[in-house]
Amino acid sequence: MIPYDTPESKAQIQRDLKIAPSDIQAVSETNWCLFPYGSDASCRVTQGLGVLTSKGLILSLYKNHTYVETARILPEQVQCVKTGGGRTAVEPFVVFTQDQAIMLAVITPGGKMNGPVKISFFDYLTKPGQHVFTGTDGGYVRNSGRKQTVGGLVSGTAIPWHTTIDVTEVFNPCTQDH
Repeated sequence: MIPYDTPESKAQIQRDLKIAPSDIQAVSETNWCLFPYGSDASCRVTQGLGVLTSKGLILSLYKNHTYVETARILPEQVQCVKTGGGRTAVEPFVVFTQDQAIMLAVITPGGKMNGPVKISFFDYLTKPGQHVFTGTDGGYVRNSGRKQTVGGLVSGTAIPWHTTIDVTEVFNPCTQDH
């Protein structure tokens, strides 16, 4: 759990991230994955804090009792958005920039989706008239054409096994015709 709700932690967030108190619009624990285009579609989630300001959505880590900015997403960088059930759905969503896809899961300290703050982040990053993919539209993972061989030993034996699997990659669906 990352502290952000107490007056002390709020003051420290402002100090560490160099944000004016009036600039902070919403704060929530946020898990994210950064997917550079062409990279593998699997991700080890980064657990941090999302701080919404008028100067961007700041993704920060809490290390050694210090808030450290690791990425900043500006609305003008977002080309399109992917969400399964729409802006109010209590689920992660993905924004696409020129270079990468960014999955954002806005959560409460208890690990549930933080719906109200997710909507704030979503609305900030989504410009009016911007394309939002919902449901099965806007797929952003495809077969790369590459193969990978994986293998090991059959459990409890010395019998080796191996198989070849297709390697997937992340791509930008915004540039496709919709």
